[in-house]
Amino acid sequence: MTPIESIYEIQFTVLDLQRYLQSKDKVVSYRAQERYEQWVDRFFRENVNVVEPEKRNICLHDFDYFLKLMESTVEYYQFN
Repeated sequence: MTPIESIYEIQFTVLDLQRYLQSKDKVVSYRAQERYEQWVDRFFRENVNVVEPEKRNICLHDFDYFLKLMESTVEYYQFN
């Protein structure tokens, strides 16, 4: 799997998780947050030479920022 394909897989899964992250059921939202953190960790692990590790905490708390970061990382791979 190429880095871009992996990012698209992460992006697709995270977008699907979004509705569970906003669930009123605390158990559902907690489990979704755990899964979300695993996908964020995978993204940073696979793109360690491209993305600054300090941005991980921001991504864990800001869903939209994480999506934008993934998009900019895809652009980086496309042009380099």
